[in-house]
Amino acid sequence: MITLSLKKIAEITKGQLYGKDLFIDNIVIDTNKIIPGCLFIALIGKKFDAHIFIDDAIKKGCSSIIIQKKIICHISYILVENTSIALGQIASWIRKQTYAQVLAITGSCGKTSVKEMTASILRQTGSTISTIDNLNNKIGVPMTLLQLTKNHKYAVVELGANKPGEITYTSNITKPEIILINNIQYAHLQGFKSLLGVSRAKSEIFSGLKSNGTVIINLDSNHLSQWKKEIKQRNILYFSIKKKNIAIFFLVILKLIYMALLLQCIHHVEK
Repeated sequence: MITLSLKKIAEITKGQLYGKDLFIDNIVIDTNKIIPGCLFIALIGKKFDAHIFIDDAIKKGCSSIIIQKKIICHISYILVENTSIALGQIASWIRKQTYAQVLAITGSCGKTSVKEMTASILRQTGSTISTIDNLNNKIGVPMTLLQLTKNHKYAVVELGANKPGEITYTSNITKPEIILINNIQYAHLQGFKSLLGVSRAKSEIFSGLKSNGTVIINLDSNHLSQWKKEIKQRNILYFSIKKKNIAIFFLVILKLIYMALLLQCIHHVEK
């Protein structure tokens, strides 16, 4: 993680800093992962409120906290309107400070396997981070991006969703140069209602793609025609299994590496 002062974090999150300014190089959301000097963010979910673990976090050695409920505390803290949004804001800021080329992957199934394969390949050419396990939601994606430093060349980030709007949020935080939609299948229909709903939700990944970005699409995807407007005037690579073009998938990965290297070279030239 890039080292940040609490003052800077308060500015990024539009929060109010109470206590002295400190420098932070580690952010955690789980008290089981507290290390001395870290910043603990007290998230609130549908079934939990991490504010109840603040005392435990302090006892374990965190130096500061981000909260959305004002408390009496003897360590520095930042009061924000929403701690989950604050986490995303910090991750988004860090992503913008790095030189890493980012690949975002979504799809109904196979995301994690493709993520692992791609990250493994990219690690042969440069320092690479990737989503841990399948932590691909509005909390997991920011936590992945927090790992970035200015020494990383690549980031492979998995974007998942259980309902509409989630990938729009994570894609705009991630701001990928390259996106891959692995497939569109019957999954999470409770949240998306239909296969068309799944397709529309996955297409939200286009929202964060950089203007000169590249799209990698499975030609076998259901409701592919729904994406025509979003992928218009984009750099597009296709792959297909049904069309007997299995080998093209591996060509896509090779082209991905080439494009990432090329983008990296261009960036350094512009500097």
